[in-house]
Amino acid sequence: MKKWWLLWILSIPMFLLTYLYSFFLTSKIAYLPQAECKPKFIFTPETVQYCSDIYPIDVFLIGLKNNPISYLCVIFGLYIIGFFIYQIVRLVKFLGK
Repeated sequence: MKKWWLLWILSIPMFLLTYLYSFFLTSKIAYLPQAECKPKFIFTPETVQYCSDIYPIDVFLIGLKNNPISYLCVIFGLYIIGFFIYQIVRLVKFLGK
């Protein structure tokens, strides 16, 4: 069981690094000229005045599309949350006995 805790602890910095690299850098689309950023919009209407008005879901999807390392961020994030929920459920079952 200790190896799962070690993996969980190591996944937190990996999640943060991949998040910063992929999604934080992708959010720089807000500073692009309108001619470059508007064709990349998926859910954001093209009638917005500024590229900084991009929806967060578009930043997420553009990050997945342009940076393959973004998939690692999603996997690490799901592992962190899943392991935490597993531990809570296990604790509740233990306390219920």
